[in-house]
Amino acid sequence: MKFLVPMVVGALIGYITNYLAIKMLFRPHYEKRIFGIKIPFTPGLIPKEKERIAKSVGEAVGTHLLSTDVFVDALCSKQVKEQVVEWLKDRFYSLKNSSRNIYDLLIILGDKRDKVIDNIKKSFTDVVVELIRSDNNKILSIINEQIDLKDVMLSILDNLDVRTKIKNVIENISERDQTLREVMPSSIDGSIKIYIYSNKDKIAKGLIEALSKDNVKEKISHSASRMVENTLGKFAAMFLSPELIGEKIISSIQGYVSNEENHHDIAMMVIALYEKLTETKVNDIFMSFSEDSRKDIEDKLSNIIESYVKDLVYGFNVEEGLNKIIHNGEMYKVVNMAVSYLIDGFINMKLTNLLNNIEENELEALFNALDDVFEEFIKDKASKIIGLIDVSKLVEDRINSFDVAFAEEIILEVASKELSAITWLGALLGAIMGIISPLLQML
Repeated sequence: MKFLVPMVVGALIGYITNYLAIKMLFRPHYEKRIFGIKIPFTPGLIPKEKERIAKSVGEAVGTHLLSTDVFVDALCSKQVKEQVVEWLKDRFYSLKNSSRNIYDLLIILGDKRDKVIDNIKKSFTDVVVELIRSDNNKILSIINEQIDLKDVMLSILDNLDVRTKIKNVIENISERDQTLREVMPSSIDGSIKIYIYSNKDKIAKGLIEALSKDNVKEKISHSASRMVENTLGKFAAMFLSPELIGEKIISSIQGYVSNEENHHDIAMMVIALYEKLTETKVNDIFMSFSEDSRKDIEDKLSNIIESYVKDLVYGFNVEEGLNKIIHNGEMYKVVNMAVSYLIDGFINMKLTNLLNNIEENELEALFNALDDVFEEFIKDKASKIIGLIDVSKLVEDRINSFDVAFAEEIILEVASKELSAITWLGALLGAIMGIISPLLQML
């Protein structure tokens, strides 16, 4: 008992002392006061020095553990590069086998997708137009050296069967069950009416000249004679002169036509006749033509058109024409239409059609090149981005954001065995000291 009791007491004292010392590292979590007086050793050591510990840990981690060089080396490791290349391959084959197009990929732009595409079209159009206008002499030189525009246009004209086209147009019109007015553009119909009314004086003069001709007078006299004969009988017609009646009728008509106040009515009568004519069915008009007449119309129209176009081509000044086109405001619209067509065609192209042309060996070479590009990017660009991250401050802020109880839980979870060993080591040392004390008393 002389040795057992001191050993047990020493072990208890050592165990309890170390246990309390470890607990006092974390507990209490917050400062305690009695009657406004702070209790010593509150809060625990770690809660009390939490900010200083966080700063020290942050500096240690940022300087020695997670420096920029460490991040760069980790990202440039063989395993990471292999994973990146593998991801790119999977992504490539996924896109290649999908039914999506480039427009679908632009969904990442959200609601601004169409606006971005329109801006690209506008920017590209501006560049093309500016390039054409700034280097128009070079463009003209290339065209003159490589292409004879006149020969090209004449060749197109020679290969174009104008006569057949006109024949098809005539046949198409002749088969329509429409009136002449329905086929005729409204602008032309209105122009004809305006022309008739604007030339009412000329029409009146023409009527007077027509009435003065002998054959007209003869026909009017003959018609008057037959009218009298049909109305009053042959016996009465023997006593009336057809010439005299005809002259009276012609004189009356000429007097009416000569009066300028009646020119408006004459013009309106002509317009009414014209409107009556336009009510005729087109197919009725063409049916009245003989086969020879139709062929004659086709020949004459085709000859007129071919002759007119050839005269335009021979008289066309290429340099002057292109300069006018280049500096014409309409050129921007034409270029914009062409650019829009090309860009729309490109973004609506299926990805499988776009990527199918890439051979396997080319693809492998591409991915091998990406390996070097990736490493260069990480060392040049990514290192700068990583350098902007203050790891020390990040770790410090993260530790400070932890609740004291949570920090205690983490530390105990990591070092529970070690802290338990320290507690039992205190008991062992206490027991040893308890045995040594009686031994010393015996000396």
